[in-house]
Amino acid sequence: MKNFLVDSNKTILNIAAGKIVPIGFSESINEPYHMKHFIVQLDPMYYSDHTPEHIESSHTAWLKNKTKVAFLCPVDAYEFMERIFMNFDNVSIYRFLEHVSFTKVPYFIYLVSTVLKKGGIVDVIVPNYETLAKMIISEDFPGDKDFEAHNILLTTELLNEPSCPHASIWTPDRIKYFWELEDRFKLIEINNNFDFDGRDIYIRAIMERI
Repeated sequence: MKNFLVDSNKTILNIAAGKIVPIGFSESINEPYHMKHFIVQLDPMYYSDHTPEHIESSHTAWLKNKTKVAFLCPVDAYEFMERIFMNFDNVSIYRFLEHVSFTKVPYFIYLVSTVLKKGGIVDVIVPNYETLAKMIISEDFPGDKDFEAHNILLTTELLNEPSCPHASIWTPDRIKYFWELEDRFKLIEINNNFDFDGRDIYIRAIMERI
């Protein structure tokens, strides 16, 4: 897939980032060194006092000199997108969309559209429930030598921990349906067997804001 994130100096919002950086940065948000991106790593787990208001004022300054700037913002994704007024060139959403309640999916997609420039790119990685369903159907009892490993993967990707459950189901068709439903986005590229963090059971989808 084309690298949509680090081909030029951009403003990037990485939702529920944790320790994961946008694809294209090898290990940290300080690489590649020659780029001068404005990056917001968003996750409530961070120890930081970077508020949406501070980030917006810093963006105004960044527009004048385009030096590399990166923030760790400890704010909930919904709260951040509801409070921020600036627009980003790119939004990364890796292994978070499945945590969005199915009742909130349209609102979440709407919020993403409000923080993204027209022509901007959303980069989504989410478990492919078609792949997971096929793994369940193909289980061969008794004596399936791969059962324990598959069971860990399936339980993690279908349910996760009770404290942080998966709350919506995603397939390639569902991504296209929900993201294009209100004519805010169009799907421009999709990989149905994307290998991420050592597992090839993910969908990676690229959507453009229209």
